[in-house]
Amino acid sequence: MKIMQPNHPGWEEFCERLNGPEGIDYKQGNNGKWTWKCSGGEDKSFATAILKTMPEIDVEASLKYFEKNGGHCDCEILLNVF
Repeated sequence: MKIMQPNHPGWEEFCERLNGPEGIDYKQGNNGKWTWKCSGGEDKSFATAILKTMPEIDVEASLKYFEKNGGHCDCEILLNVF
């Protein structure tokens, strides 16, 4: 089992998925404003769900790595860990 981190071969796929519709869905609306879905706090439910679909990933160790590196919620994983 491996930790998901920037040097992992699946990191780019993980970030794309977390940024997309199955994750925080970060996008610019017709009004020019950027929107995303994130509950904040320590909620990493989107990241957890995505990690569980990726082979040979140690989900709990990956979540701890994110927290240690400033990723306390789904959007912070992209903003701080990425």
